Amino acid sequence: MNEIPLGLRAALEGGECVLFVGAGIGEHLITRDGSPAPRAAQLAKEMAQHFHIETQSEDLAKVARVAELRKSRTDLESFLSKRLAFVEPDKTFGWLTTNRWRAIFTTNYDNGIERAYELNPEPPQRPVSISTTAGNRHTDPRFEVPVFHLHGRLGGEDGGPIVITDEDYTRYAERRRMLFEELREHFAKSTFLYIGYSARDTNWQQLHAELRREFEPTPLPLSYRIDPFADELDVEIQRSQNLFTLAYRFSDFVSAAQVQLKSAQLDADRLERIKRDVPPDLQAAFDRNPASVARLLSSWTYVNDAPFHEAGNTRSFLQGDRPNWALLAGGNYFKRDLEDRVFDSMLDYVTSTNSRPTGATVLASAGYGTTTLLMALATRFVREKAGPVFFHRAGTPLLEGDVEFATTLFDRSVPVFVIDDASDYTKQIDSAVSVLRNLTRPSYFLIGARHNEWAQARARRFGKSFDLEPLSDTEIDALLAFLSAHQALNKLEPLPKDAQIAAIKQRHGKELLVVLRETTEDRGFDAIVEDEFWGIQNDQSRQMYLSVCCLYQHGAMIRDYVLSQSLGLTIEALYSEATSGTEGVVMFESIDDATGTYAARARHRVIAAIVWERCGDPAMRTRITQASLAALNLNFPGDVRAFEQMVRSDRLVEGLQTLEDKIKFFETAIRKDPDSPYVRQHFARMFHRAGRYELALDQVEQGIALRPRAVPRVLYHTKGIILTSLALAAEGLEVGRRRLAQAEATFKQAISIRGSDEYAHQGLADLYLQWAKHVQSPEESSSYLSKCEDAVSTGLRNVKNKEGLWIVSANVEEFVGNEPNRLKALERAVQDSPQSIIARYLYARALRRGGKPSAACAILKDLVHNYPDEFRSATEYAVALYESGESIELAIATLRLSTLYGYSDPRFLATLGGLLFLADKFGEANDVFEEGNRRELPSDELQAIRFRPLVPGSNVPYRRTGRISEIRPGYCFINVPGLPRIFLHASKYRWLALKAGFEITFDLVFSAKGPLADKPELIPKVA
Repeated sequence: MNEIPLGLRAALEGGECVLFVGAGIGEHLITRDGSPAPRAAQLAKEMAQHFHIETQSEDLAKVARVAELRKSRTDLESFLSKRLAFVEPDKTFGWLTTNRWRAIFTTNYDNGIERAYELNPEPPQRPVSISTTAGNRHTDPRFEVPVFHLHGRLGGEDGGPIVITDEDYTRYAERRRMLFEELREHFAKSTFLYIGYSARDTNWQQLHAELRREFEPTPLPLSYRIDPFADELDVEIQRSQNLFTLAYRFSDFVSAAQVQLKSAQLDADRLERIKRDVPPDLQAAFDRNPASVARLLSSWTYVNDAPFHEAGNTRSFLQGDRPNWALLAGGNYFKRDLEDRVFDSMLDYVTSTNSRPTGATVLASAGYGTTTLLMALATRFVREKAGPVFFHRAGTPLLEGDVEFATTLFDRSVPVFVIDDASDYTKQIDSAVSVLRNLTRPSYFLIGARHNEWAQARARRFGKSFDLEPLSDTEIDALLAFLSAHQALNKLEPLPKDAQIAAIKQRHGKELLVVLRETTEDRGFDAIVEDEFWGIQNDQSRQMYLSVCCLYQHGAMIRDYVLSQSLGLTIEALYSEATSGTEGVVMFESIDDATGTYAARARHRVIAAIVWERCGDPAMRTRITQASLAALNLNFPGDVRAFEQMVRSDRLVEGLQTLEDKIKFFETAIRKDPDSPYVRQHFARMFHRAGRYELALDQVEQGIALRPRAVPRVLYHTKGIILTSLALAAEGLEVGRRRLAQAEATFKQAISIRGSDEYAHQGLADLYLQWAKHVQSPEESSSYLSKCEDAVSTGLRNVKNKEGLWIVSANVEEFVGNEPNRLKALERAVQDSPQSIIARYLYARALRRGGKPSAACAILKDLVHNYPDEFRSATEYAVALYESGESIELAIATLRLSTLYGYSDPRFLATLGGLLFLADKFGEANDVFEEGNRRELPSDELQAIRFRPLVPGSNVPYRRTGRISEIRPGYCFINVPGLPRIFLHASKYRWLALKAGFEITFDLVFSAKGPLADKPELIPKVA
């Protein structure tokens, strides 16, 4: 009998072996016609015969490409499916399923491995099929084994495209690389076993070459290959590469293994080790179903058994971090007014006889303390012994099956599921609730999210709805008591109580996080965060902090391995060197206990956004963005979320320095996810914003071609917008009309798919309006205005969300000069969508420009408080406040709520700087004006007039008088008593050369660079 080497035997017995399966195993897999599954050469011959290709070539990739060219991809995959999709393994093959494996990789297209597991009544692991071309799925290595189909899989729901031609290998090269990177990261210390590969097998040659390349410069792990026909020279060469050949048949190997190996079944000791971390309440369930309990706890914290006994993290909490369970259990936080109302809702439900799942949705602006509120409610529910509570762990999958399983664990108690950042999981929450509703299982979902992200996700509020408001007087008292109890009043401590309250109220409307830091340190929050960043002495550590913030500002954590790769460090160097000085600002947390995977986050998303926007120059942000994207591995669920957030973020993309940088970004994204039409759509949108309409059209058409039978409607909408721009930009009218017809057909195609698609109806109506404005012929313009009105009317009858159509209607009225009807249309848009940001902004702007600033303030007040990141609305609100006679300090305070993103907008800079200038705060105004240069905004945008202040309570421009002090070629400076000098972009007045000493009046206006003189008039000298 053949002797199995000791190293391989130990790895097999310990479940520490990674298995690779090739086509040579086919003699143990029987196809439908009773023949063994073919090897690659045999399959190439059969394919050539089937498609009538006259060739002697045994190159499967080449023959498959010709078959695809002569017939179609569908015909090619249909042939493969009939030949390979359903195979039956024999008992020899079935032995593979009696062993525990770290992972299984196969270059075969069939389902032989999965079928063998189905035939085994007691497999030690459950197989999870994963196709390289279809993306990854989460697996628990304690109970499951991933089966990676490197070339795709036939006969499965998630098989994805087949990799068979050379073009396929090129297309999915990055997906394979990411998979081998995962192999190196998680299985580098495992032993590799190759079955079904000969040295002449092209799949083997490519596979082995890719593995060696991925592991360089380190050698491959100890590896074994079963090949009864191995060439002696190959054996010698491979031995030098740490690869040893077992020169006997697979059936002989199985016979030897059955005798020589000890049982590798899931043993009681291993289960007992896992059980130690299971809460006592769930141990009986673990005994019955260990895999399900372990998976549940990998994504959910069972709050009833949370570590309430540990020390509270009060100091880091005051610095902006989320609280730990011990801090909340000790009551070391200040209670929000909303807590009692939500808690009463929870108690009302769990003490009722209602069997339908329900819950509460808590929405707030960023930094308002949503996470703390949710955790406090969970802690209080446990303290009252009201029932079991599960809190979703950040960065982990939210699986509907886990929620359903959790509802079976308690006979008499109603489980509560708490989900923070719920806008990322709306589909999973809806699905879980639907399942539980059908099963009539009572459960309570407490979910929290940001206002803007919930709106963007177009999610409906679930159960009762609550809004977390700015601090009330009661909450301010509680906050001061909390700070005092922890000796954290700092600069507030010497002040009397009324002055302390006034200091907090000055920041009313700001995020709770901001209030905590600004009031106690008496500095702007941005400045505090910047000082923390520059206080990190190690440059490498600062880059690490920026890299973490790049993703965490969007709510995505970054895996430590991705972080190390993006910084060009080993994982050891990351923890030993780069973390120096980042204690307390960068936190590492486990996101997968089963595999020991950790990811980094900042203390808070608001802090992350400030660090990213203010502490990195554009060149550094570009480098970090590109490196982070390149390092992501889409075989990890957390990386998938980070990838989606990066690709979808227009702000992140537009922050890249050049068009070439943006193209490189999307080319990297396409290599990582070549089958995603949405990546192509966002690529097209980037080109469209850059005015490269033909390139944009090419990308969106490529996205449509990826799913010709099920094109996502959003791609038709994007294509219609691009074609609209092409029609309007065409040099010739006839070319424009052709593009117009194409755009019209595209929008109508989207409407034909779904008649209630508001974006398509709005796009079609706006297309007609823009063309009516574009053409010179009154008859043609009138015709398209009529079409626009018809499109609006049709849309209003069919869509639910009418906001966009009313805005188009208002634009029509503006075009024809009917201001009253325009205001009515905008008013209807706000009425139909009360939470709409755009409709409220446009309506308020129209009211202010029409001389009704107070009415504009009423429209915008709640919007600005709920969505402080919407800097356009904040700018309009501040101008309306100022023009309506409110204090200039209030207008300035409103704008300071939105500086994070507003500092990148020229109008915002001009308005905030201008108001500060008018308030005689010239130093602060100059700091604001400098932000435009700091952010490298285009010169023409910086110099344009953006803010024309009026005398409060009137429509009279803010006019001043001064004397010209200095003349330069093309411009001059004006001295005004009590003001810094004013820039005038002229050196002549009505063909008269200006001279120093001339007295002049002018409108005081502002650009993003500073104060300007506009509409100058010379004051004649009195004789």
